[in-house]
Amino acid sequence: MIDDDISQSLDRAARSYTPDASQGLTNVRIRAARRACTRRTGSIGVALLFAAVAVTLVLVLTRQEQRPANAVHYLKISATAQLIPLSTPSKGLTDVYFADGRHGIGMEQNCSLSPTANTTCSLAIVRTSDGGRTWTPVGHALQVAYPHSRASYPFINFVTNGKDGWIYGSKTYVTHDGGRTFANSGLGGLVMDLSIVGNETWALSRPCPPGNPACSSTIYSASTSGGPWHAMNGAPRLPYPYLQLLHTSATDGFLAAHATDGILYATENGGVSWVSHPLPTLCAQLLHVTALSRHDVWVLCTSATPNDAQTKELYHSVDAGRTWVLLATSTSGAAPGVGTLPTSGIVTLVTSVDPDHLWIALDRGPLIASTDGGRTWAPQNLPTSAGVEQLTFTNARHGWAVTLPNDIYRTTDGGMHWTTAGTQ
Repeated sequence: MIDDDISQSLDRAARSYTPDASQGLTNVRIRAARRACTRRTGSIGVALLFAAVAVTLVLVLTRQEQRPANAVHYLKISATAQLIPLSTPSKGLTDVYFADGRHGIGMEQNCSLSPTANTTCSLAIVRTSDGGRTWTPVGHALQVAYPHSRASYPFINFVTNGKDGWIYGSKTYVTHDGGRTFANSGLGGLVMDLSIVGNETWALSRPCPPGNPACSSTIYSASTSGGPWHAMNGAPRLPYPYLQLLHTSATDGFLAAHATDGILYATENGGVSWVSHPLPTLCAQLLHVTALSRHDVWVLCTSATPNDAQTKELYHSVDAGRTWVLLATSTSGAAPGVGTLPTSGIVTLVTSVDPDHLWIALDRGPLIASTDGGRTWAPQNLPTSAGVEQLTFTNARHGWAVTLPNDIYRTTDGGMHWTTAGTQ
């Protein structure tokens, strides 16, 4: 790991998955980003899609003055991270983030399923110094057995600031040495989201599985460097099984259900109190949220559909969700100045790099991008039709796409051209 200071923005790392309706709950939600998940279920009579979006990450490689020769060098990640389920069961590298053209960090997971025994997984934190071509374990792999998981994959997500980090989901573990060792975190329940912003970390947990509607979520906070978790008593406790928590600064945060609620909850005082803002009508079906700050919040509302055609509406707010402006839609006859989104394709990922550059990944559709804040969209030349699991950008031009089955592509010109960075 080099010692030069690097300060480059990384966009919301986002992940998604769309299991076949016939597979039902046997398919895994391994990840968070949010890092964003799309799910079909027959519980409402159609294949309802649950989606999540990833939250902004900023990766910075830091150097301390007069560092001793044997000092430990961490890949420092600051800002909120939400990791989102994969589209399919993972057999290798997941949760990949880059600080620059060469240096990145991720998690490798290998899980074994059995019809008669609980699922067991080997989880290891890995790093790359050659742009993703090769990956080296940071420490020993964590061996985990997940209870009540016969013939199914558990929720497994990873977030880190380079030194402190959590493997979270069905079970939650913490590290304070860059992933070399892990211990039980003290946070129970199913942790759906976890994000690090500076000295404080937020977690969203519920005490029962997603299929059980008899419990509500709780938001917790803890010191990033270690300490007990404390419930945010002023935060809304929602019964919906799939929620998205965005923590954009020390004071600002957003909470939304992926479906059926139609409300965005916002805090501007570090979670002490929250206010609710109604979302546009279509958002009551499905929604994806991405935010840079309280002044730049986007919500992509979509219809719940059993086929590959999906109504889409993209809105923007400059006042933390109090008011919304329609930027683009897939519906014909829109007002002048409103852009066009494709009807075909199911939204699995929405992310913003900066106020101008946004990306949308579509299952059974192309990767599309906007350079004017979301009003106009164009397909990108990603050389694969495989589903996009995650997008990571250090700036508007330099980024990586992780696709099924754990292939990594790199762009240096904002998505016009992509080259293979590595295959796991």
